Amino acid sequence: MTADYLKPKATRHKKSAVKRRHRQIAYLAICSLSVIIFGFALATLIRPTHAADADGTGMVWREGYEGFGTTHEQNHLPHYPHPEYTPYKHTTNYTKSPKYFTEAMDPVYNFTHLVFDKFFVRKTALPPGYIVVKDQDSLALGPKVDENDWRDLLQHYWIVLIFVFIMLLLVIIVPFIAVCYCCFCCCRNCKEGCPPCDSEKDGRKRCCYGLMMLLLIIGLLFGVIIAFVTNKMLDSGFDDTSNTLRRASDDTCTFLKDVSEHIHHLFVKNYEEMETNLNDILKNVPRHIYLDLMDTSELNLLYELQRIFNNTKQAVTLLTTLQKLDKELRFNTAQLRDLLRGAKLNVNHACTVLCGNRECLQFLKNTQIEFLDNSRCLHLDNMPNSTTYLLAMRDILTMDTANVTTAGIKRVEEIEKHIKRAIEPLTPKITSDIRKGQEQFLHQANSIRNIIDSVLMNIHTNTLKSTRTFDDVYERFGVDRSFVSVAVCVFLLVILFVLVISLVCGCCGRRRRGYRDDCCSKGTGATCLLFAILLIFCVFSVTVLVGLFYFILGMTTYTGACAPLRDQEKNDLFRQIDSVIDLNRYLPHSERVTETPLPPLRISNAIKACHADESIFELMQKNNLYDINELERIKVLRDPPENKVPIFRADYSNFSVFTKSEREELQSAANSNMSRYKGAIFLSHICKTLTPVDLPTMANQLRQLRSSLWSQWGIYDWARTALENEAFNLEKIYDEFYNKIITGVTKITETVAQIDKLILYNNLPYGESIYSLLEATSHSEKFLKERGQRFVNALIDNATRTVEGQIESYVQMLIAECSTNVGKCAPLAYIFDRSVDHICKRIVDPMNGFWVGVLLCGVLFLPVLFVAHRLLCLYKKIDPYSAPAVGIVEGGVPKKRRKAYERRREQQDYYEDASPGVSRSRGGGGMANGGGDAAGGSNMRYNDVAPTHWDHEPPRYHNPPVAPPSSEYERPPPYYYPGASDQD
Repeated sequence: MTADYLKPKATRHKKSAVKRRHRQIAYLAICSLSVIIFGFALATLIRPTHAADADGTGMVWREGYEGFGTTHEQNHLPHYPHPEYTPYKHTTNYTKSPKYFTEAMDPVYNFTHLVFDKFFVRKTALPPGYIVVKDQDSLALGPKVDENDWRDLLQHYWIVLIFVFIMLLLVIIVPFIAVCYCCFCCCRNCKEGCPPCDSEKDGRKRCCYGLMMLLLIIGLLFGVIIAFVTNKMLDSGFDDTSNTLRRASDDTCTFLKDVSEHIHHLFVKNYEEMETNLNDILKNVPRHIYLDLMDTSELNLLYELQRIFNNTKQAVTLLTTLQKLDKELRFNTAQLRDLLRGAKLNVNHACTVLCGNRECLQFLKNTQIEFLDNSRCLHLDNMPNSTTYLLAMRDILTMDTANVTTAGIKRVEEIEKHIKRAIEPLTPKITSDIRKGQEQFLHQANSIRNIIDSVLMNIHTNTLKSTRTFDDVYERFGVDRSFVSVAVCVFLLVILFVLVISLVCGCCGRRRRGYRDDCCSKGTGATCLLFAILLIFCVFSVTVLVGLFYFILGMTTYTGACAPLRDQEKNDLFRQIDSVIDLNRYLPHSERVTETPLPPLRISNAIKACHADESIFELMQKNNLYDINELERIKVLRDPPENKVPIFRADYSNFSVFTKSEREELQSAANSNMSRYKGAIFLSHICKTLTPVDLPTMANQLRQLRSSLWSQWGIYDWARTALENEAFNLEKIYDEFYNKIITGVTKITETVAQIDKLILYNNLPYGESIYSLLEATSHSEKFLKERGQRFVNALIDNATRTVEGQIESYVQMLIAECSTNVGKCAPLAYIFDRSVDHICKRIVDPMNGFWVGVLLCGVLFLPVLFVAHRLLCLYKKIDPYSAPAVGIVEGGVPKKRRKAYERRREQQDYYEDASPGVSRSRGGGGMANGGGDAAGGSNMRYNDVAPTHWDHEPPRYHNPPVAPPSSEYERPPPYYYPGASDQD
């Protein structure tokens, strides 16, 4: 210590620095060792997992590749092809019902629906006894209808009772009114009044009552049209009811048959397609595993090596061709280069010596004439000699190196045989399991088809009963109903026709005169009105009774059949029927027998499912009839043993693709004179741009220069001649060599490309191509020795998982297809709607429309009777102005100029002889007593003293021919027209 302290200070500092450095080095070594140990532990704990999802082994088989490291996986292609299932094609042809146009009657039908829904139909259902379920499969009229017992129904619908009571009261009262009307001759007891005084008032009454009658006739016309049309539609509906329901049954059977065929297609045919695909996979799985092994281990590059040496002979042939083309190209380019140099020399001499002016010198400076022979394409001195490569390739061909690669491939192909021997024991078991799986799915298909076929048979056998749902109505009321309905319609039409005639005659005919009335006068209208009144009295009660019958029958069928199907759960009757009927009874007993009782399948649920466009399987699943998801429990393949033993156990630890001597032979070929061969070394020296300017263009430029050299004394003639000669020479050179050289370049390019394709790999030189492939085979040998067995077992497991996955995919496809596309209820909904549409729109609605038309006419008959009677009295009145006036007597002498006695005498004769018969009798008597003059004087009042005019009318006023037409009204002159005479 003391000795150290006594040492110099510098020495002490030096020793302490060395110690500190040693401590730092030791500390850094310890830290580095800790980091290395931690990194090693971390590397052992953290393993790559990106490939575990692909092959299930968690191992990276090939760097930079996912899954098993195959090329098709990188292209997102599956290892094995998926089965292609044939889609089912529907061939169903549903019947087409004829089109019926009811748009014209739709307002009437909507009116009846409104009346029934708002006024007549109550919240509760029909009383019992009027609509019954017949044999649990159809609706029919109840026993109370057979007994004509409508008491409960009328009590239930008191509004209907009041309406029916009023109508029946009218049915009873109107016949008594008719008797009184006829017995007391009410049609003759019309007040005459004072015709001259009441003429204006009567005219207004005729107009008002005529307008009222017109409105009533229009109402009757609507009623008659409704009655005729609905009666025709009702007859057509009754005639076509059974056919329509049978068509619905046939369509239902067609639908169920299509469902059955669809199920057979999915469960049988598509399974066969999957089975065919799986058998093909199992047949080719050894080959597929072998190819995947070759791809991942890069042993497939061995075939590239074989390709190179197998193409040696063909490459020798192409190199021989290349040698010939090379020589020709070199010769032609040398010739062209020399000729261009001579042309350039001559042009320079002509421009500098023979011409020498500025224009010629500028031509040499501005054009490319000085560089015609400097193109890279004309200098092929540096292009490789093809003869060297040809000789080297012949040496390789002599070595017979192709047999070396063939021997290596044979060693590799032994691996495929090993794989095939390992897999062959498993294939029959899997094939047998797949075949047994077909039987399981066939059993499921038969079970489902039995259920559907049972429903089909029940529907078919119950069709005859279902078609008679309304047959009892037709049997009871069919023939008689049609006869009575037609008779009522005919009577209504006759009454309408008579009323129309009476109104036309009353409005357009002349008024009565008391004698010689026209056939279409108002008197005729009065007669027609009387006839119409009598007809109305005769048919009123029958019409109203028929209308009431259709009203009650239509209301019963509407509330019992149409409203429940339309409103469904909103309707109380539908809820009652829905709570009683269970559709499960249509199932076969073998399918209904279960450990637990099935919940009832209601009509409402079936209708909802159909209108919601659900499938049959969803409906059966909801009602616990059949669950399509149970298919997932079917096991096709047997479970693998728990103690799994590797299937492939071949040992490749000593495997070698090539022997040492074979590898040396291949390396010798790679090191030959062909080692540097590559097509690019030829293509880099040849090109098609032979001159900087096309020779024809240069020739034209020389001619242009020649044309510009002109003088009066001809000092440039030699230059002009030289330029013309060189232009001609350039054109000849172009024609002689250009196409030859371009063709040679093209052929060499094509030949070199073919040689590269035959003997190069990845566009590398020949030697590098062979060395890269040999290196790849070395990596492949290493892969086989270290991981070949595990890789093959992983591929076998992947093939097994592929088979299981395709079976699971088939089951999922089956479930999805059955749940979405099989047995869609849309056709059933269409069939149901069409049947309901026929029953309601073609039977019930026309029935209700008929009573609307008939009762409308019956109700309108009451005001028609009143209006017709009033018009009858008005039409019977005689025109007060139809009797002749006596303002002028015979001879044209006014009475005021005659004696008063004679005037009184003539007036007395006028009132005494009011009729022609009396006048004639009196005239005859007078003549017998010698009073002929008296007779003549008495008959003179019937003679027309006025001039005869058109139709015995009074003379009319006419303007003189020469007078201009008058635009204003001119009052005609007074005239006197005593009336028609007896002679007329």
